[in-house]
Amino acid sequence: MDVNDLKAAVAAAIPDCQLSVEGEGCNFTLVVVSPGFDGLLPVKRQQKVLAALNPWLATGELHAVSMRTYTPLELETARAANAGGLLRPD
Repeated sequence: MDVNDLKAAVAAAIPDCQLSVEGEGCNFTLVVVSPGFDGLLPVKRQQKVLAALNPWLATGELHAVSMRTYTPLELETARAANAGGLLRPD
């Protein structure tokens, strides 16, 4: 799977997002930051991202996706707390 296709699909589904993608082949880790996530439970945020990736998940071209989803404020809070891990969107 091409990383640029993955990024384009997520950006189309969540137009106001900042996105970081790591991985290759059929396994990726995403960090998605969007003000549109405000007030949504984590599972609802993930469902939005997964809906964008469903065509590749359905065919098996994309096998494994892990993600972290944040609002801009949550990301800044996590950075300030030095939470570590994947916190830097592209």
